[in-house]
Amino acid sequence: MLADIVSAIVASQTDFELVGDAVGTAGLALAASQAAADILIRGGRLQRREALRLLWRSPRMKIVTIDPDGHGGALYELRLDRSVLDEISPIALVAAIRGAENSNRRAAR
Repeated sequence: MLADIVSAIVASQTDFELVGDAVGTAGLALAASQAAADILIRGGRLQRREALRLLWRSPRMKIVTIDPDGHGGALYELRLDRSVLDEISPIALVAAIRGAENSNRRAAR
């Protein structure tokens, strides 16, 4: 039922095209790369390792997961982050490192 709802939402958008359907995760990376998918929508949660494997194969793709209850989900994407450090001082350097560290901890959740 959730898959039908998601398919209907995608189909209702004129600039979206549903290019395939897959069951399980075994052939998911291959199917997504063969379809040159921009976005992969998956019902259920995804382990970080599996998301990384999929994104490594198709780095421009985004993955949207939808929790089984349909009330939440997550977006996975590869993103290069760059922070400009205007004036390097001991305080600025420590703040930048702490900011990156905190960002990595939030992403790991």
